[in-house]
Amino acid sequence: MEIKFKQYVIIPKKPKMSPGKIASQVAHSTFMALEKQRELNKHQIDIIDTWKNYGMCVIILQCKTTGQLMGISKYFEQWKIPHHLYIDEGLTEVEMGTPTSLATGVLSEDKFWILSELGLYK
Repeated sequence: MEIKFKQYVIIPKKPKMSPGKIASQVAHSTFMALEKQRELNKHQIDIIDTWKNYGMCVIILQCKTTGQLMGISKYFEQWKIPHHLYIDEGLTEVEMGTPTSLATGVLSEDKFWILSELGLYK
């Protein structure tokens, strides 16, 4: 089955975070990105609903640093890609104000190329 809608999340390799911390950051950023996308317009809600009905594909990618993560966020802004850059509150593993994850809203297959340079999270 060909997947026509995906949500992407990007995690920086530095700073180092535990698997549990990464999981919580993914949850925070994906939820917020979907909320932002829902606020855009009715068409965006239809995309989210279609994605939900076909398995809610989420792809976790990696970048090298928080600086690169912030640069990707600016790139998304330029391309008007719905997204959320999650900034940590600094209560556990990283300093307050550290960007820890970046999630897109649900993207259709014509936009998958935007993230083709990033590898899967390892």
